Amino acid sequence: MAFTYFHVNFHLVLIESFKYGINTGLRHWRTALIGYVFQLLLVFTVGMQIYQVFEASIGNSLGINELMDGFDDTVVSDFIQVHGASLSPLLGQLRYLFLVYLVFSVFINAGLLFAVSEEKPGWVSFWEGGKKYFLHFFVLALIFLLLVVIWSAFTLVPFLAYMQPSIEDFSSEKVTVYLLFVVLFVWLLGLIYLFNASVAARLRIMEADKSIWDSFIAGIGFAFRRFFSLAGLFLLFFFLQIVFIVIYWVAEDGSGMISPLLVFVFFIVQQIMVFFRWMFRLAMYGGIKKFAAANG
Repeated sequence: MAFTYFHVNFHLVLIESFKYGINTGLRHWRTALIGYVFQLLLVFTVGMQIYQVFEASIGNSLGINELMDGFDDTVVSDFIQVHGASLSPLLGQLRYLFLVYLVFSVFINAGLLFAVSEEKPGWVSFWEGGKKYFLHFFVLALIFLLLVVIWSAFTLVPFLAYMQPSIEDFSSEKVTVYLLFVVLFVWLLGLIYLFNASVAARLRIMEADKSIWDSFIAGIGFAFRRFFSLAGLFLLFFFLQIVFIVIYWVAEDGSGMISPLLVFVFFIVQQIMVFFRWMFRLAMYGGIKKFAAANG
């Protein structure tokens, strides 16, 4: 009887957290719009640089048409040799763009999470949260980024190093492919755990006013104790996004962008999908917040 009660109660808490998260995302649509605008401005800046490179060197090349027909190693190699000088300055700027994205991402997520934590949608709470918790969240972001690198190196690098010899060691290449899927599955589970731990740690800073280190330890511990529950909650939100993406793909495949009007329509739909991703992020924050409050 005790196990049955725990099992039912567990599902109720998970479902309630999921429903609360969805309601949070819908209530905070204005906050999601702020995140979308910030991202659009950042992407627009990067897009202008890419456009200038294509316009200056690659725009008049027929090699781009060959690439669009499908992947071909020879075509790609020739394309890089011919246009490598134009691409290298752009690739060299990626490290700086990554730092800019990291700073903006930390500020944006601090504002989003604060709005969810305080249940105050809008620009004022977003700006207040971003300004107040930027430094704390920036340090946490660096810590968790380091953990992601360590986890990726621990799981992926050994397998990639053994991948080529494994083809000769095993009787079939299928074994190597199956092992690849297993390694990727384990790697993704680790990323899900680190994401949930990072959200729990940031919520700890906001709601309990703890130090960065105490919040980090609390977030790691909570995500570990509730690993399967939080992973299940994460997957619920993830699969909901997949449903929207599949619907979009089916609609695009069924009608096709065969006219300027349809191109414009699907462009608007794409931007709506991007906006929904911000709402899903807020929903995920709300769901984890609700789950953490119910399971301390």
